[in-house]
Amino acid sequence: MRSSIGQNQEAERMCIDLDNSGGSTESIPTVSVENCIESNERSFREEQFDEFLVQAIDEAITSLGEPVKNTVYQHLEVDFCMTKNDIPKRIAEFTEIMHKIFGLGASRLEIKFMKNLCLRIQNDAKWPEHECLSKWIVMEVSFEQYIDKMRKNYITQTPKTH
Repeated sequence: MRSSIGQNQEAERMCIDLDNSGGSTESIPTVSVENCIESNERSFREEQFDEFLVQAIDEAITSLGEPVKNTVYQHLEVDFCMTKNDIPKRIAEFTEIMHKIFGLGASRLEIKFMKNLCLRIQNDAKWPEHECLSKWIVMEVSFEQYIDKMRKNYITQTPKTH
């Protein structure tokens, strides 16, 4: 897996090469520098979100104890050919696996994943709150849908400057 810096530099070179095509106008698409910068930023934020998601999941699984964590990751790799870094791109499959491993306990883990992720990205996504229910228990929203919404919000929001 290439680092986001390397990918951003490569994308920037491609954009510059397209903009400075040596005067030839033969079917070479024109790409503005602004579009390239926006694309690079989006790519960086996607990778950053994936890192935050992996960290959030890892933290929640670690809370179950080191032996459990090691067993879960080993089971993912050996039985499902999924590394820890594959999880963000295979979230539906990961969710299914967690439910096979932990049964009803997987839902509690998913809530921990969501809490940890929210703390990491400090996203202001609004979710309905119901009387007497935790804001983390949302009717008719799956873990996969939550991750999808948070990913979209994170990628499209303007980075906060502190």
